[in-house]
Amino acid sequence: MDPLAGPRFALRGRVVTMNGRHDVIDDGVVYIDQGVIDKVAPAGADPPAGHEHTTVTPSGGSIYPGLIELHNHLPYNVLPLWQVPENYPNRTEWGGARNPDYGRLVTGPMRVLGEDVALMPAVVRYVEAKALVNGTTTSQGIALFSNAGARRMYRGVVRNVEATDDPALPEAATRIADVEAANAGKFLARLNQGRRLLLHLAEGRDADARDHFLALKLPGDAQWAITENLIGIHCTGLLAEDFPVLADHGASMVWSPLSNLLLYGRTADIAAARRAGVRLALGSDWTVSGSKGLLGELKAARLASAAAGGVFTDRDLVDMATRNPAVMLRWEAALGSLRAGARADVIVVDGAGGDAYSTLIDARDSDLSLVVIAGHARYGTRALMDDLVPEEQLETGVRGLPAGRALNLRQASADPVVGALTLAEAARRLTQALADLPGTADRARRAPVEALEAGPRWRLALDEIEPTGAELRPRLPLLRAGRSVPSGPVIDGAEADLAEGPAALPSLRLDGLTATKDATYRRTLGAEMNLPPGFAAALEDLLT
Repeated sequence: MDPLAGPRFALRGRVVTMNGRHDVIDDGVVYIDQGVIDKVAPAGADPPAGHEHTTVTPSGGSIYPGLIELHNHLPYNVLPLWQVPENYPNRTEWGGARNPDYGRLVTGPMRVLGEDVALMPAVVRYVEAKALVNGTTTSQGIALFSNAGARRMYRGVVRNVEATDDPALPEAATRIADVEAANAGKFLARLNQGRRLLLHLAEGRDADARDHFLALKLPGDAQWAITENLIGIHCTGLLAEDFPVLADHGASMVWSPLSNLLLYGRTADIAAARRAGVRLALGSDWTVSGSKGLLGELKAARLASAAAGGVFTDRDLVDMATRNPAVMLRWEAALGSLRAGARADVIVVDGAGGDAYSTLIDARDSDLSLVVIAGHARYGTRALMDDLVPEEQLETGVRGLPAGRALNLRQASADPVVGALTLAEAARRLTQALADLPGTADRARRAPVEALEAGPRWRLALDEIEPTGAELRPRLPLLRAGRSVPSGPVIDGAEADLAEGPAALPSLRLDGLTATKDATYRRTLGAEMNLPPGFAAALEDLLT
């Protein structure tokens, strides 16, 4: 992530602050310098000190805080949407050896891409850019392993919650050590260490999914291994009576409605969550069974809310992608709203009429006209990017993006894993490799292994595939009929290895960057069997 540095500039438009009062300035200016917002004011107000000669750039639209996503398995977002073949009761039923497609379509391809010295950087570049062009400025990060045994989080242009490099943005954890998942008491001790934990909770729709929530209950009345540091992801298996437990203990929740509906035919009981006062944020999960990014997930959330009886207003939903996740991470003083002193993460969408919150949810990816992270313009229309970025830093003409868009992926602090790799070159490598997965896998298997003396060789740390001692989905022992039933972490790769070898891998298509430019994604979505009647057609209408 870039340090606090960057150009001095100002953007004019309708400013949707997402502050505590939900102020909207119909004609306002956001003044930015050195990666920080200096002032947000009506267009007629005096500029702040230092901005007396700053050129004010008309944005031509509505200005919002950058979108903060609290759940996404980013590396997998090179893979296309899966045509889900049945309605699954829980995560175990579709994510392991019981589902032969999982190894062919998910874990097998990711092993090939994640360990290849030329393809791994292409994955990192592509999926980060994909988040960016869908309005996401913060997401869960990408973990890397080296052949020397080191582990670190990738630092790129999009912020990640696990490695912020900023004291104003406390780092969260998204994995938990096996020993801390051994029982509820040790899990509670881990929660009490003070860092927020984003962990999958009650994934599925059956009793087995809920049992993993009930395993958090400690001996004694009203004692739970739950604190304000727990941010539960999905929570689809919870009953209405469970949400007050989360709320009473200060926990919060990440909602991924499209992924839930595609896999389970239902999503979390959001009406019960709201009644209980549980704070919610949004996450698009991954492209295998979800949205391409938060701009799409906001639309799915609106439809799911309407189907549940109109639980949330459009303002509530925009809160879930801006203000709410910032509060949940304890970032609200620095991100999640447009205010003086906040980090300059900003997006602009076309249009400044009608309801300010509906404008964002209604926006297609082709309506996204600017994305700024830490004061650096990273993506937008050529007109705005030409005003804000030197021409030699821009990448243009990338297939899959709306016409007239430019990217700025240059970083003074660029991670050496990706370095100067362009998005176009990353897409070329991945398209070729996925189209010939058997050949790619076979070449990788026959390639000589680099010696340690040649320097560290980084690969994707795919915790969902290989045991690393730090799990995304801890399974505490279940209490059934008065006895403890061990239920350790689920590692998909050990179950879903391809015994047939590389030839078992199919040819795959690189998932498109945006929904408006990806007809295959939309056709697949329209044929999904678990979506409620009319949902796919309504979502496609919102996306295009």
